[in-house]
Amino acid sequence: MLERLRQSLALRLALQYAAVFALSAGVLFGFLYWTLAESLNARELAALERQVRALATAFGRGSAMDVAARVKNDLSPEMSASFVRLLSPDGRTAFQKLPDDWIETQIQTIPFGPYTLNQEVRTERIPQNALRDYSVATYQWPTGWQLQVGRLLDSKPVLLAPLKRAFVTAGAGALVLAFAAGIVLAWRATRPLRALSATARRILETGDLAARVPSAGARGELATLVTQLNTLLDKNATHVRVLRETLDNLAHDLRTPLTRLRGTAELALGDNGNPAEAREALADCVDESDRVLHLLEALLDISAAEAGALKLNRDRLDLRSLTERAVDLYKEVAEEKNITLTLDQPDAVECDADAIRLGQAVNNLVDNAIKYTPAGGRVTLTTRLKPGGPVLTVADNGPGVPASEREAVFRRLYRGDSSRSQRGLGLGLSLVKAIVEAHGGVITLDDAPGGGARFIVRIPSAA
Repeated sequence: MLERLRQSLALRLALQYAAVFALSAGVLFGFLYWTLAESLNARELAALERQVRALATAFGRGSAMDVAARVKNDLSPEMSASFVRLLSPDGRTAFQKLPDDWIETQIQTIPFGPYTLNQEVRTERIPQNALRDYSVATYQWPTGWQLQVGRLLDSKPVLLAPLKRAFVTAGAGALVLAFAAGIVLAWRATRPLRALSATARRILETGDLAARVPSAGARGELATLVTQLNTLLDKNATHVRVLRETLDNLAHDLRTPLTRLRGTAELALGDNGNPAEAREALADCVDESDRVLHLLEALLDISAAEAGALKLNRDRLDLRSLTERAVDLYKEVAEEKNITLTLDQPDAVECDADAIRLGQAVNNLVDNAIKYTPAGGRVTLTTRLKPGGPVLTVADNGPGVPASEREAVFRRLYRGDSSRSQRGLGLGLSLVKAIVEAHGGVITLDDAPGGGARFIVRIPSAA
């Protein structure tokens, strides 16, 4: 329990809040205390200066006896608490008046002389201890006489001591309240972090990929973090699901050629020495091996393209050369199915691309269109130079692709219901998407104007 409290972020934040509050309050109180103390000192010294000037006026009209008479006749509290001393030019004390609470050692600390003409009135403090300071004002005449008036500065401790006690009492209470409020606020502020930790623990312990961090619709950095984490978990769950489907489909697609390969090999081993049958069996083994190798190579190319590791030998080329080459390649296949291949490319469309890889993508799109277009249909290849860059379109008038499957057809080894009867690996469109995205482009699928499917490939403009 203590270890959890020591590691609690909310507790650490509350302690930091309390420390900052205590430091700020201490600095503020120190500044106010110093300002008040200096103001009191200034008032005390100003009062002393007025008092010594008044007594100096009496001395200027007569002698030391006039000063003594003025002091004795002044019954004010300020005079009764003041020390008064008149010094002759040779340093002798002509008159001296002591307060009732002063002692000899205090008088000895009050300086006098040497005679200077720096200023008419000089005020100074004589510190005794932390609570009792003395202020002395000295009036100097050109003739060498000095008049001193001193007073114990007892108003400062009397006024400031209760202030310090009040600050300590109120500061302690405020510090406790600040710490408690800091814990509450920090606990509320770190609630998304605790929810995040609980969700991560749930995923690690139970493997529940559907777990998400609850979001109360709050705003701020932590709410943004929760949203981004939930988005990341959604993407990871999608990747895991696609990976599982890919592995299931891969296992299914590999089982058939491997079973055929094994059966053909067993047939070749079990024949009665007929060379023709053995050669035919070995040829079937080579065909099935090529099918498996083609499947694995396509998967490797898709993985490399998705990881950004697919090597591209870019060069300036015209998209029309790729479409014309694809039409020449599939012309005979299209004629066998009575399908018309049409090119619509009036102007040159240049781009920076890998001719082999992008040509492979175009060939796969044409092969896919021919495969799902019925006899007597049409496949049209169109190239245009749009403001956003070159655009290649492959459209057919076949059955089209349902809207619910248009995202799925680009997944690895995905086979829709309408394509189960067609021979293929289910990797053609996945490879096309990977190659197009490796070039920095995008591919989309929608309905062709006359019915059927239309694949639109957008490639960035040439540099």
